[in-house]
Amino acid sequence: MQLALTDQPILLNREALATAEEQQAISAAQLPDPKLSVGLRDLPFDRGEAFSVRDDSFTMFTVGISQDFPRAAKRKLKGERKRLDAQMEHYGLLNDRKVIARDTALSWLDVYEAEQALSLAHELAAENGLQVQSMESGYRSGRNPQADWLAAKVETDLANDKEQDWQHHVERMRAALSRWIGSSAGRPLADDLNAAPVTAELARVIAAIEQHPAVSEVQAQVEASRNDIAQAQQAYKSDFSIETYVSHRPAYADLVGIQLSFDLPFFTDKRQDPELRAARLRSEAARDRKEDLLRDLRTQATEEYVDWHHASERANTFDKQIIPEARRRIASARSAYAAAKGSFDAVLLARRTLLEIQIQRLALFVDAARAQARLQYFVSAGELP
Repeated sequence: MQLALTDQPILLNREALATAEEQQAISAAQLPDPKLSVGLRDLPFDRGEAFSVRDDSFTMFTVGISQDFPRAAKRKLKGERKRLDAQMEHYGLLNDRKVIARDTALSWLDVYEAEQALSLAHELAAENGLQVQSMESGYRSGRNPQADWLAAKVETDLANDKEQDWQHHVERMRAALSRWIGSSAGRPLADDLNAAPVTAELARVIAAIEQHPAVSEVQAQVEASRNDIAQAQQAYKSDFSIETYVSHRPAYADLVGIQLSFDLPFFTDKRQDPELRAARLRSEAARDRKEDLLRDLRTQATEEYVDWHHASERANTFDKQIIPEARRRIASARSAYAAAKGSFDAVLLARRTLLEIQIQRLALFVDAARAQARLQYFVSAGELP
């Protein structure tokens, strides 16, 4: 998980976007840039003064500077909107970290399950190989029937095939793990997974969801929608601009001037009113989206908690009852076969059944660990082991 959270392109992308929004928040709250204008005004184009800049007293060269002055409240709201966008990216980054940590843990568990199953299959194949050698020696000396020897060979071939199948799973699961940790996916795993029990009660897990980054991200969207409403309300108020200029007349006196311009929001029913209604509807949608997300996350957390509890109990039953009974079954079948009171097929069946039981127990154990990894997604770091 630490490897996956280091130099991860998804996280670097989120960090860049958050920083970009923070930078835009600074510029969004500022006044627009001033504008420089230059031009030639009132140039005659007919009669005797045509295209003369000296003969007509109205012809002038002008240089002017203008500045728009949006209301301070509007600028502040725009800057705040960008800061909320940066917040959304920040919470999105935190959520991505939790998702990557969870998915990396799940991918690691896939590799672990495949390798442990491979180890069990290899152990059975090796044991069957020794059994074949023993049966072959007994068959050649006349102690064992040929059918038992051939049955042992078939069982060994089946065990070898199962081992090859699990080897394929190992390679495939390691390739999937490389999605998160690259070439480090080839490193050996721990021999045993000491999955600690979930210590947090379900009520604590559910309560922690309120502070989940995904929920905080949607809450930032709710606040951004309120900002949009405030901006839509500000659109009813006029902005203004100021322009000053100097006019040069080559043969006459130079001129200076200043003028003010104001927005005239007269047609609000076609412009401002629809924008305000749209902003309010988007705000309602954002609140509904947050409520839906809370329900979804609470449901997921409850399901994972139930799955963890169920898989843990079943794995415990396998450890205490089913696997010991399966081992006793093998011992009993061997004793009966040695005493000529049982068939060799019963021994093979008992051993094959033990492997299936062990793999089933492994699947339950890993399922409990998977549920635990998914539960970790819903709570803060350190809340679960």
